[in-house]
Amino acid sequence: MPLNTRVPGQKDLLNRLGELQARLDEAEETIRALRGGEVDAIVGAGPGGDRVYTLKGADETYRIMVEEMAEGALTLTLGGLILFSNKKFAGMLRQPHERVTGCRLMDFVDPKDWGIVNGLLSGTGCRKAEVQLISGGVAFLPVYLSIQNVFLDGGNFQCLIVTDLSTQKRYEELVAVLEAVPVGVFIAHDAGCTRVDGNRTGYDLLRLRAGSQRSNYVPEGTWRAVRDDRDIAVEELPMHTAARTGVAVHNYEFEAVFSDGSSRCLLGSAVPLFDPAHRTRGAVGTFIDITERKQAGEALGASNAELRKFSHVLVHGLQEPLGKVLSWSQLLVQETKGTLGAEAAEHLSRSIEGVLRMKAILTRLLHYSEITERGGVRLATVDCNRLLSQALVNLAPEIQRSGAVVTSGPLPTLVADEVMLLPVFENLIGNAVKYRGAAVPEVHVSAVSAGERWQISVRDNGAGIEKASAARIFDLFRCLDSDSVPGAGFGLALCRKVVESHGGRIRKPDMAPCSGLRCRFTWARRPRKRALLPDRQFHSLPGAAVAVGTTLVKYDFPLAAGLKAPNGIEGADTFAVGVEDRP
Repeated sequence: MPLNTRVPGQKDLLNRLGELQARLDEAEETIRALRGGEVDAIVGAGPGGDRVYTLKGADETYRIMVEEMAEGALTLTLGGLILFSNKKFAGMLRQPHERVTGCRLMDFVDPKDWGIVNGLLSGTGCRKAEVQLISGGVAFLPVYLSIQNVFLDGGNFQCLIVTDLSTQKRYEELVAVLEAVPVGVFIAHDAGCTRVDGNRTGYDLLRLRAGSQRSNYVPEGTWRAVRDDRDIAVEELPMHTAARTGVAVHNYEFEAVFSDGSSRCLLGSAVPLFDPAHRTRGAVGTFIDITERKQAGEALGASNAELRKFSHVLVHGLQEPLGKVLSWSQLLVQETKGTLGAEAAEHLSRSIEGVLRMKAILTRLLHYSEITERGGVRLATVDCNRLLSQALVNLAPEIQRSGAVVTSGPLPTLVADEVMLLPVFENLIGNAVKYRGAAVPEVHVSAVSAGERWQISVRDNGAGIEKASAARIFDLFRCLDSDSVPGAGFGLALCRKVVESHGGRIRKPDMAPCSGLRCRFTWARRPRKRALLPDRQFHSLPGAAVAVGTTLVKYDFPLAAGLKAPNGIEGADTFAVGVEDRP
């Protein structure tokens, strides 16, 4: 080191650090003011001397216009550095305004579009392109860029206008969807439906020439609307009604009769459109051609009616000859009493047994047909607690003979055809009593809420069934144990038919958690406001003496003439059915 070189002391170093810190603070303040738009211009030194870069024009009106315009506006260096950005562009990026100024444009461009943007920045004249910006750090925003080279304050810069295309893209996607769906769609742009747009399917459906906008989608002389064998005014159509009243219209069926005499059956629906003041400003209507479906339904209905008629004739026609066979067989038994051999008597007995079984099958088939033909059209609110009571009365002889105890928790009120729902309870409980094990039958009926549906369960303590048989027991003529227990195989098939006709689903039986069998079915919760009965329940039975216990409600029924009370049943002349009060 030269001898005349002076080594800085600690004081000199501290002074130098102070100067550097002051310059750093000044630079940071300048950058903050630059990004915050608090300065009009900056002065930079260059080969030709100082140069002024204007960031904020002297004309405040012009600056306000740029700030408030509906599109993004930028001033860039030739290298793509952002010197100025309005708030609209920052909003597109979902970034604070101060974090945009001073960054490079490429920082906000989808990497796959970098080549396009580089081409725009390096070109000359007015250039335009469609790219995607990164919005919020994750989402992609489709935009349209328009860039122009400008000479400002003695230097070359680039002005960029950014147009948000997201609304246009959504509109294009919506138009594509409307053109793709096989449904006629019309959009009314005013409450009077005087300006209407439609998709191609809609125009084809009504046999109209497609146009960008029509003043009327029911031109005079092209087609007319008919409902219930009368012409209806255009104001009664779904879209007009929704636009006029502000209320949605669903599944409005009518017939479109065209000028050539042909017609199509249409199903219309519409929803109203509202302005910010919640006044109707139009409607969206849809039309579906259901001509073929309606014709197929009518043909199927006629076929089913013919089939039902045939089954009725068949059942009633077979009843008479079977009755004669039974009568003559019984007469033959009386006349040959003691004269037939054991084998002949056994054959005759089995013949009579077969005739009786055939008559039972015909009777159950007729009952099955009568119940399922109702189709659930006579709907009303049905209290399942009361319905269970009625089912127990109808099953009284079987319950009495078996000594069964039937219990239940609170049951809901359903919307159903009562005549159809009653056999469901009768068959499920009756099967639990009929196909019992060695122990006294115990049956419990319960219900739980399962979202928009109720799930109702019937559980017993019987022997259960094999899993392989569970899925088939709902088929017609399928019995659980046809060898040891008499049955025609209609009960569970009827249950499934009734439940499904009401929109529910019956599950295949499964083994209960402890023992026995559990059958479950679901039922829609309609109406929505539903309340269970109070916790303490009992089933009102006419003519029955009711004794209320602590946890069990028992009902004593008079015994039928000639029948004895089962073991364990209170009283010599009554039998009890228990309905357990479970929450």
